[in-house]
Amino acid sequence: MASESSNMGIEGRLRILDYPWHQVHLHRLCQALPADFTLLATKAMIWNAAQRPPAPNFLGAVDPDAVDPADYDLALMHLDQWCGEKHNLRALPYRIMKSISKDLPRVVIMHGTPDNEANRLEILRLIGNEQVVCNSWAAALEWDGGENRASRYGLPQFRPIIHGYVVDEFWSEPLEKRRLEIVTICSGGSTSRIYHGLPLVERLMRDVPLAHLGPAGNRNWCENYDAYRRMMAETLIYFSPTRRAPMPGARTEAMLSGCCIVSVPGNDIEDYIIGGKTGFIVRDYIQVRDTLRALLAHPDLAYQIGQTGREAARKLFTAELLGKEWLALLGDIGVRL
Repeated sequence: MASESSNMGIEGRLRILDYPWHQVHLHRLCQALPADFTLLATKAMIWNAAQRPPAPNFLGAVDPDAVDPADYDLALMHLDQWCGEKHNLRALPYRIMKSISKDLPRVVIMHGTPDNEANRLEILRLIGNEQVVCNSWAAALEWDGGENRASRYGLPQFRPIIHGYVVDEFWSEPLEKRRLEIVTICSGGSTSRIYHGLPLVERLMRDVPLAHLGPAGNRNWCENYDAYRRMMAETLIYFSPTRRAPMPGARTEAMLSGCCIVSVPGNDIEDYIIGGKTGFIVRDYIQVRDTLRALLAHPDLAYQIGQTGREAARKLFTAELLGKEWLALLGDIGVRL
């Protein structure tokens, strides 16, 4: 039996009911919003402290059968494209939250992009008319499918909100302390190989010194958050192989750490990287390989571009911007401080 949270928020702050799904995403929201978070006890590990230290506004866990909706202002729910299969346990926390939060304003956070049209329609049936936040503009457009769908609040159903960070949390080491190598972080499961670009990673590993450290969500290759930040701060080049994932956080965290970013295009990254100035957008295998080789041969250039990219990221991906976008959405659906 999970222990209930000791209080239900502080006056003037939002009281948000959520459940464990994407630890880093939750940590970003904890930092960006004037809110207190209580999580449903839907899994054994409520907060993965190896990925991020528990936020001070994380109040604890509550069993689903002990939830009183009157104690909360908002419910958050989570989905990705792999939640649509019949009897899929991945969507079970979503169904539990949906059943106990009927009297609350609520928002679905969509963490992926559709595999195909049949998959899109399957997930849309699961979503119904709920309000949805996507992690990129491209993902929002793709889920909508040009149908101009509206949520139960009368708003465009799919709203893009780009992630943001407390940017000073990320360290940056000088060139002499950086490893002359390329790091990539991506999942390697059978379901997500194509989505995360793993075939490209495997091919590249034959041609360049590429350290594949995925998957980001488990991080069993880093002891804790400090070790992760240190690893990023000491990396010279970061390669992002996914065209389908909407604005993956590991790429932004590498950019905030001063790594020189080399990324395939897709899901808005072209709007945030200026080619040859704050990073590189590479469109085919030869361009990927040759760009990485050239940067390894010219570490001073890689470091300079990484530092310029870091300064850009510190303006583009802030917790302040993230909080502003979320508060605007919550105001639109009737949630007020």
